[in-house]
Amino acid sequence: MKYLTFKSSVKPWKPIILLLLLLIEYTTPAIIHGQSLNKADKNRPNIIYILLDDVGFSDLQPYGSEIPTPNIDKLAKEGIRYNHFDTRAICSPTRAALLTGRNNQTVGVMDLAVRDGGYPYNRGYITPKAGTVAQVLKKNGYRTSAVGKWHLTPRAQQYDSSSTRENWPSGKGFQNFYGWLAGWTDQYNPRGLGREIMENNHPVPTPHAPGYDTEVAITNHAIEYLKDGFKNHPDQSQFLYMAMGAAHAPIQVPKRYIDKFSGVYEQGWDKLREKRFERQKKMGIIPLNAVLNKRNPGDLAWDSLSPEQKTVFARFMATYAGYVTQADEQIGRLINFLKDSGQYGNTVIFLMSDNGAAPEAGFEGNFYHPYRDTMTVHQMLNHLDELGTEQTQSLYQRPWAMLGDTPFKRYKLWPNLGGVRDPLIISWPGKIQDHGAIRSQYVDVIDITPTALDIAGAKAPEELDGSKQMDMAGKSIRETFSDPDAPTRDVQFFDLRGNRGIRKGDWRAITTHENGTSFNEDKWKLYHLSNDFSEAVDVSDKYPEKLKELKDLWWSQAKKYGALPLKEWSIRNLLPKGFKLDQK
Repeated sequence: MKYLTFKSSVKPWKPIILLLLLLIEYTTPAIIHGQSLNKADKNRPNIIYILLDDVGFSDLQPYGSEIPTPNIDKLAKEGIRYNHFDTRAICSPTRAALLTGRNNQTVGVMDLAVRDGGYPYNRGYITPKAGTVAQVLKKNGYRTSAVGKWHLTPRAQQYDSSSTRENWPSGKGFQNFYGWLAGWTDQYNPRGLGREIMENNHPVPTPHAPGYDTEVAITNHAIEYLKDGFKNHPDQSQFLYMAMGAAHAPIQVPKRYIDKFSGVYEQGWDKLREKRFERQKKMGIIPLNAVLNKRNPGDLAWDSLSPEQKTVFARFMATYAGYVTQADEQIGRLINFLKDSGQYGNTVIFLMSDNGAAPEAGFEGNFYHPYRDTMTVHQMLNHLDELGTEQTQSLYQRPWAMLGDTPFKRYKLWPNLGGVRDPLIISWPGKIQDHGAIRSQYVDVIDITPTALDIAGAKAPEELDGSKQMDMAGKSIRETFSDPDAPTRDVQFFDLRGNRGIRKGDWRAITTHENGTSFNEDKWKLYHLSNDFSEAVDVSDKYPEKLKELKDLWWSQAKKYGALPLKEWSIRNLLPKGFKLDQK
């Protein structure tokens, strides 16, 4: 019994308390320490954002497309689809809103991330006061990786090796990165003006290996990053942001993909648009009373084209369709890896697009450069076999974007639904039971990250890396996974280059601004979405009081979220000082 006698003044219970404190120190959840997870937390789901680029509402098979996307279709059948999901009509603002859960104006990315525009809402980068989903999840013990397009770094910081990295992916919470910093890159020869491939904080040599393809390469790295995490950090869940190049210009893809669509697009955008519309109704992705909007001004009828135009234009769309098909294959590779790793059932996948289909190449399209080209249709015909190869950097004709946005008006850059309405598919095999369901609640891109944090059990901090954090404007939509009537947001405003929009409940008002005129003179249109899914009928004259209510609400929301003062914009506002317009 003498061995149980304590000779010192230390109380007999103190060593036990010390031992307990040590156990707590080394097993504290990552939500406190931001390090490795304890055993109770390691089963938190992996979270993956798959962001497509310039893919319209109807461009995927689960949304009515003739383009076969079997892997995306399987995600839709195992998960749920949303048909009221809105974005920002252009890439950088959507990405800023997606990654932060705040309005893009609030975080400093009103337009393309190019340079500081002189206002808090247009710094060209995400403010440190708005931590990204990667930063928050990393603090909560997740491993974080990003691949593909970034486009949230000012251009001057993209190619200056001595510049700060605080606005690179590594500065925004990503431990791994493989991709490009600018808005687009060549699929075969990624180089120049921020379009070269970066791995973490350093450029990699320009790939010269035959058959190099950025879509394949970023998928390879996504799989390698996840594989490393599962093998070497088994107690940590993972977050992957896979921002694909597809289907942003240049539309480049191996010929075997283009050949799959031989004869498909010769029937033209008008007939295909009608077929997509009917298919959408049949599958229930749009209501039976939806209206197919008329052809957009300036988009000619397919039957009015010359045989030469039809031949050339059809090949452009076949190339685009092949590009989407290749992207679907890469998504399938990622899914198969997750299944082979035993992680698929514990992984939440959010698949979406960043804006509507792209109209920038005009009616005749661009052949050798997506945004500046002097090729005539006849010249294109003589070089048609080059389309999709490393010899061209093409973008299809604008009316194909009208097809991509079926049944809506307009396209990317516009406040109409053709600009902001996008596909959203959420798959979580371990939790979502309502397989193949369609949800019609209103969801905005700012709601995705709050949902991811809700799923992860991670709370956005009041302070992050020394910066006091602004409130999130987004709201978790997790309840909609099991409840088709769960409430979501009621109000969301839109502002891009003076064009504006506001939604409240089933009402939506929009206006397009003509530079050189007063914003107060802008003509607003009003739509009642419960009766008019596709915004086909302007009812502003019928409900003037409702229109005034929404216009007043727009101003209050714009003030609340830092979108004022209104300023006219053009592409010249987005270029670095001394940068020539023809270098875009």
